[in-house]
Amino acid sequence: MCNGYYAPMRVFFYIGLVFLVSSFLAAAAENASHAIVGAPRSFILPAYDLWYTLWPKSLLVIELKVERLFGAWMWDPVLLTLLQLPAWLILGAPGVTLVVFFRPNRGESSEEEMAGAVESLDLYNELTRLAKEENPPGEEHGPHDIMPENAMTEGEPLDPIRPNEFIEGTNPFAGGSDKS
Repeated sequence: MCNGYYAPMRVFFYIGLVFLVSSFLAAAAENASHAIVGAPRSFILPAYDLWYTLWPKSLLVIELKVERLFGAWMWDPVLLTLLQLPAWLILGAPGVTLVVFFRPNRGESSEEEMAGAVESLDLYNELTRLAKEENPPGEEHGPHDIMPENAMTEGEPLDPIRPNEFIEGTNPFAGGSDKS
């Protein structure tokens, strides 16, 4: 146990990350396979077609090994049905599942922190709703509400560091009174 987090959980989390990276690579390979001459054309390419387009020899070798070890029933109805899904989905679904369920810092304290964050967002949304209800019709509010009306004095912007120095029309960088 490391910081309240078990090592096998960490391993499953990293395996999920590997699956997610592999799913993104599979999606990129799917897009790249559309540029190959003679590759099957469809909006979503099944994993079987992608595999056959990119590595046909390895697909045939796997097919023969699966049929020899488990029988023809394992390849034809089971694996071929699975390979009709897109490769990014076959790799991405278990990846997302592993990352979500085995994520680090998934203890009670992190759930309390998340509940506190959600509560503060709910409070903000409620206060925003109440402020909009109090707003008279036709009156708009925004960033101009926090700026003073005389923010510009004689064409010079208000200095956010020293806001009072431009009120009287003096330029603090000129070294004296500059009322031109």
